[in-house]
Amino acid sequence: MLYTPEMVSRLQKLRSRLYAEFGIRIRLADPELLDILSALAPRTRDPISKNTIGELLSLAGRESAEKKSLEAITEITYRGHKIPSTDEQQNPAPGAKKHVYRGRVFYK
Repeated sequence: MLYTPEMVSRLQKLRSRLYAEFGIRIRLADPELLDILSALAPRTRDPISKNTIGELLSLAGRESAEKKSLEAITEITYRGHKIPSTDEQQNPAPGAKKHVYRGRVFYK
């Protein structure tokens, strides 16, 4: 793949960050480089790396794996049991106040 100068500068920024975190060397000649980066984006803990990978994928005209995985999730798993998400949780009644108790969000 041919890279634009913007993409090359972002790849240079990512080289040292991804090597320090995962021990993976980035080579510009690798034909599967963008696939590797899209697989690493959800795994990295560094927000700068995540943003840079997202910018790279958008410049290349690809969608990040993180966005695809968020769209695919429709059920929540809690202690091995699947909990279906309801419309009531997603769209609260107008005028309802948002409360958080022990990590759970509910509306009163």
